[in-house]
Amino acid sequence: MSSLAGLVVLATFAASPARADVKIGFQAPLTGPAATDGKSAQIAAGMAVEDINAAGGVLGQKVQLVTYDDQAKSDQAIFTANKLIGEDGVKLVVNGSYSASGRAAAPVFQKAGVVMIAAYGVHPDITRAGDYMFRLVHLGPPQGAATALYIGKTLGLKKISTITMDNDYGQATMDGFIEAAPKYGVEVVNKYSYSLKDRQFGSIVASVKRDNPDGVYATGYFFTGGPLVAQLRAAGITVPIIGSQAFDSEKFIEIAGPAAEGTYIIDSFDRDRKDEALQKFFTEFKQRAGYAPEGVAAITYSAVRLMADGIKRANSAEPDKVRDALAATKDFPLLEGNMNGFNSLHEMIMPIQVNEIKGGKFTPAGSITDLNAFAPPEK
Repeated sequence: MSSLAGLVVLATFAASPARADVKIGFQAPLTGPAATDGKSAQIAAGMAVEDINAAGGVLGQKVQLVTYDDQAKSDQAIFTANKLIGEDGVKLVVNGSYSASGRAAAPVFQKAGVVMIAAYGVHPDITRAGDYMFRLVHLGPPQGAATALYIGKTLGLKKISTITMDNDYGQATMDGFIEAAPKYGVEVVNKYSYSLKDRQFGSIVASVKRDNPDGVYATGYFFTGGPLVAQLRAAGITVPIIGSQAFDSEKFIEIAGPAAEGTYIIDSFDRDRKDEALQKFFTEFKQRAGYAPEGVAAITYSAVRLMADGIKRANSAEPDKVRDALAATKDFPLLEGNMNGFNSLHEMIMPIQVNEIKGGKFTPAGSITDLNAFAPPEK
């Protein structure tokens, strides 16, 4: 090769810069009271990115996760959303945080034309923010409606005392239950509420005992549900306790101890499902985290994988094209099972699984398959 030809080759190579990574923004509560869930979500998101990149990435590029701690606070969610947009140039985001954070960040991303998948935030306002928003968990009110169906038709319970966490997640989910309960012959005897910071529930427990209900339905997170269930059982309340989706954690069993036995958890997932990807995820997550994965971890992993799949189907990382590809999703294998796509408001359509704690383990207790009974709202 002549020296001139060599210069031409070098010049051509220099003029072709390496392709940049595809950035996916990630928000999670890595500090504060929700840090346990946030850490699980972060581990799962990292695993998803590693698996995607090991399989060749997307569009010939590696996926890079750009992570920020939102502390499960609205102001931090807005602040980190603006950093992702302004400083990092992110156009695609997975929100691995609670409802208040997702609800606050959604309008920021929508205004900037950034696609966001809310992994487990259930407040209706998240997808109402606009057409760049998607949700990969059942909306709060439909979860509540499905719970009413399960309590009334499957468990055959008639009189229920309800205990609600007084945040976006707890209230939205309980609203759906209260509205749907009469359809299934379920009477709400009394309604009680508590705050995210509460761990002592003496007055609520005493009131529930006086109610003498057929069952108790409680919304909350595993770190509030654990002590609540333990205190209900310690007071001699033996009726079935039905917990909401965020009870879904091995740590719930650890905190509640033997009192967890018999608790039903709605919108949980079948950990023993014969699925190679699920079992591989379980094994690898436990090796990294030192504990078994919970619902938020599985959902977050699936959300990152779905975003990558949307990029591939769009053959582009441009948000408009990814949004349209995600909206057209018909059947996608989540770790929790196959989803049936999104509706017009970009709410996930999928049966709801139920677990019961038996022998200190999550045990499948049926599936709520009447999709019309808990259909999410449309545009």
